[in-house]
Amino acid sequence: MPVKFDVMTTMETLIRSNNPFSTSRNPLTLPSMVDVADVLHNADAPWNRFSPEDYWQQNYHKLQAEDREIIRLVSQFFIAAFAGRPLAQLGIDVGSGTNIYPALLMLPWTDQILLTDYSEGNVEWLRRQLADDSGGWTWRPFWHELQGKEGYDQIGEPRKQLREACQSEKGHAGIERHSVFELPAARWDLGTMFFVAESITEDPDEFRAALAGFTGALKPGAPFATAFMAGSRGYPVGGTHFPALPITTGHVRQQFTELGARNLSVKLLRTKHRVRDGYEGMIVATGVLRES
Repeated sequence: MPVKFDVMTTMETLIRSNNPFSTSRNPLTLPSMVDVADVLHNADAPWNRFSPEDYWQQNYHKLQAEDREIIRLVSQFFIAAFAGRPLAQLGIDVGSGTNIYPALLMLPWTDQILLTDYSEGNVEWLRRQLADDSGGWTWRPFWHELQGKEGYDQIGEPRKQLREACQSEKGHAGIERHSVFELPAARWDLGTMFFVAESITEDPDEFRAALAGFTGALKPGAPFATAFMAGSRGYPVGGTHFPALPITTGHVRQQFTELGARNLSVKLLRTKHRVRDGYEGMIVATGVLRES
């Protein structure tokens, strides 16, 4: 999840270059969400104290009710999106952190997958997870939600097949350290990004730059699935506070619309049981990038 970036001029270039509807006469706008004088910017957050193990323990050591609902919605979307279209060659999960289930959601629909994160600790955690084929599989309960569904029922050994899909082809597939703000342009045919853009900063400009970086890395026509924490004002990891931007479904819808998404669905999930305190629900947004 961690991403460090602090060059404002490059950020504005990124937003404009990845948004075909943004011009000097029609700039991107984002409703004011915070007092910009008091925000914690991405580059100023204590990412060197981010603990992958603590984050995994808090969020993914067991299947949560919200994960179950996200998996249901995203799998339904991918099944529909790939009905009548060729499978993707390259998929990307941006800001994987310690979460492998977005990659599992893409597994039937793409030949190769790149898992990315800016944190060296998270990258090493991901490499250990995929390399380990001993003992019980932590992600079995997550896959259980998918097995039997169309497409997913063709994956006989998800643990092995995910490892094979992430075999290194540098810059295209594998597990690599990348910033969401500096991804290669128009390289991947399928993409996911869960709990990244709103969870790395308190600055609205950095939020929209992260979305622009993600969509800009996808080819025109690529299906995508994203998830966000609604109304979050930060979160603890190992006793350290990390920033978040309290976004709404309206903010997500506006940004993806301006970035050229079509068939856009934005839903707020309100399950009875929550991962933690301090947020209003989870947002799932799916869509397809508009053809050039």
